[in-house]
Amino acid sequence: MLLAACGDPVSVEEQVYGGPDNPAADGSYTEAIVSVNGIASLDPVMLGGVEQWILIRGHDIGNPVLIYLHGGPGSPAIAYGRIAFGGLERDFTVVTWDQRGSGKSYSPSIDAQSITIEQLLADTRELIDLMRARFDVADVYLLGASWGSVLGVLTARDHPEAIHTYIGLGQYIDAVGTMRLAHAAVLDLATELGIQEAIDVLSTIQLYPEIDWDRWGDVVVWLEALGLGDIHDPSLIQSLTESLFAATEYTPEDFANQVAWQDLYWASPLNAGHGWVYGLVIPDRVPRLDVPVFFLSGRYDYKTPGELVEDDLDELDAPEGKSMHWFEDSAHALFFEQPEAFDDVMLESVLARPGPRVPDRF
Repeated sequence: MLLAACGDPVSVEEQVYGGPDNPAADGSYTEAIVSVNGIASLDPVMLGGVEQWILIRGHDIGNPVLIYLHGGPGSPAIAYGRIAFGGLERDFTVVTWDQRGSGKSYSPSIDAQSITIEQLLADTRELIDLMRARFDVADVYLLGASWGSVLGVLTARDHPEAIHTYIGLGQYIDAVGTMRLAHAAVLDLATELGIQEAIDVLSTIQLYPEIDWDRWGDVVVWLEALGLGDIHDPSLIQSLTESLFAATEYTPEDFANQVAWQDLYWASPLNAGHGWVYGLVIPDRVPRLDVPVFFLSGRYDYKTPGELVEDDLDELDAPEGKSMHWFEDSAHALFFEQPEAFDDVMLESVLARPGPRVPDRF
């Protein structure tokens, strides 16, 4: 240890990580973090032979690594990662990734046919191993939201040795149950509120014996309109939108590419035929997880209904522990609607070993 002349240890000075004076290669930057041993980086990495961007933020790189898997498919997260996970940065090193072909990871050279669930799972595993090596940790915390929860839960199933804890936020369970529960909830609410236009549209959707999947979009329109989709409180939408478009992590070109990356995903196998999604039933694919499991659900979320999540948790074999956390004032994007409650769960429950399955409500 270096000692000062007086015999006292030399103090380690805080440094500035990130900020406009430390931009990424494309000129974008993430808000500065001032600490002794922190990180605020915005860089491309190679995953599956394709350049993809990750945002890494934290006040101490000795903290556990948390990797966030965003929704969609094709709804990138780097623009909101700092907003959504800022409350976690003193206790985690938070990695936010724009998946192949979306957001900052868009490139016109990417083949739409390469955007498959198998390839995205391989990219996920490669990113996990890259972060394990970079931060010299045995495993990572994995947070999957919505579509990202499909990637997350399958990765946790297949690679428990690399995953410390799995957190499913708006956990996808199955399409059939989602469609029927979502339709019933939004039609009931529309009827209660006397919204005849919604009643007329929703009443014509076939659900039995087979579902008319072409009408899912009609359900989503009314879920969003009535606060049962992404956001329950519509007063938040404008400020959230303004925050996203003010994100310094994206360049003007990144924002301008939005239509292009959406078109890329629409042309991919993930959207060209939805049969694989309609047949994807997580309880059948993942009857057991050998890592601690936390499921976080918004009470008003009918894009991934919490009732299905709770039922799955009852049946899930999770010898390392499992728990369900309800957010009573949120829909799908609960970290935006109840950020303090989200931080509390992540810091006070997830960072500790899970106990018996007792639902918490916020």
